[in-house]
Amino acid sequence: MKDTAINPITNATLSKPLFIRYGWLGFTLAMLGIPLYVYLPTYYAQQSALSFTAVGAALLLARSLDVITDPLIGWWSDRLHSKVSRSLQIALSSLVLAVGVYNLWLPNLDNLSTTELFIWSFITYLAWTSMSIPYLALAAEISTQAHAKTQLSGAREGFAIVGVVTVLLLPILSGLDSQSVEFYELLYILFAITLVTAVLALIKLPTIAIQPTKPIAPWRLLKTLRQKHPRTFSIMPSYFLNNLANALPATLFLVFVSDYLQLEEQTGLFLMTYFLAGLVALPFWIKLSKHIGKYKAWKLSMLLASISFIGVFFLNSGDSTGFLIISILTGLSLGIDVAMPASIQSDLTQEVAKHEMQATGLLFGLWGMLTKLALALAVGVAFPILDWSASLNQQSTALLWLYAGLPIVLKLFAWGLLTKIQPDNNG
Repeated sequence: MKDTAINPITNATLSKPLFIRYGWLGFTLAMLGIPLYVYLPTYYAQQSALSFTAVGAALLLARSLDVITDPLIGWWSDRLHSKVSRSLQIALSSLVLAVGVYNLWLPNLDNLSTTELFIWSFITYLAWTSMSIPYLALAAEISTQAHAKTQLSGAREGFAIVGVVTVLLLPILSGLDSQSVEFYELLYILFAITLVTAVLALIKLPTIAIQPTKPIAPWRLLKTLRQKHPRTFSIMPSYFLNNLANALPATLFLVFVSDYLQLEEQTGLFLMTYFLAGLVALPFWIKLSKHIGKYKAWKLSMLLASISFIGVFFLNSGDSTGFLIISILTGLSLGIDVAMPASIQSDLTQEVAKHEMQATGLLFGLWGMLTKLALALAVGVAFPILDWSASLNQQSTALLWLYAGLPIVLKLFAWGLLTKIQPDNNG
């Protein structure tokens, strides 16, 4: 079968049902993004007695702490792995996540305090990370075949895109306002159902047998990896810069569409087009990577996104068609821009595992920290510069360069660094 790969360690067939079983959790976790990062601040400010400042402070503190937890959770996941499988770790964390999300989406809005909002935000982010790290590591432990890992990453990111699109469509399909309690009641029911089914789907998933290793402090393990396996860190500079290049337009998207293009009423259309383009293109990129290699496919997606984004500089206010075309072209790189580095990371962690070093969770935790750091830096850089440029009556110019100019430069820089890396046989 063309859609089948063989796991040489467990002798299990990686067929379409297995890819669906693994990827389905990506749908559930992706459902959290839009509500937690976009909807909730306004929801709390409108439905509770908390001010925007109080809400922003609580969420910012929780997110700041969340940045540093990834490597520690990854290291702890590795330590538990010999006794508690990744799937069971995910299942246990899902119970905490379900409680945390419920208290964030459906709190007692009449008596909600800043402290309570911070506590539940921190618990939710911690549980989300405690599920995500073992989940990512699991892809590196299902098969040693290079293309199978790309297919697993592709399945996860494909379902993730569908999850985001579902959340975007839900207010339209249900007729409920995204800032209403009724909307979050419906969303939580959908989230809970998919969470339970996704966790059950991962039970008894065939994985490679991992030999237990002697526990090593995380900082010592990182030092050892740096000395003995420097390739493990080879893509990190490109990965971070590419994530920062993606984070800037993601952070400024709503502002750019409403203030620069004056097309706020078409925000949903642009988002849907962008994500659907990524979903449609994902299978093509996965097949292409099998023929030209993972590094070349990733670099090609970077170039496509960079060249396509140049078109932003030719847009004028009200140019709906032009931005729609750019949304499609840049969206083509969306899924693979996440799936391909994750597949490469799986290859690198397996190289380490061959030398009897258990660091899969730690490394995926480190990569997760870089992703969150890029998001935090994007917010920390973009909005202060916009405020400063407003005082000089140059906010429109600053917004254009922050939204498109700087991301293009960063992505091309990331591409340049990636070209200097010598791929292994999988790349």
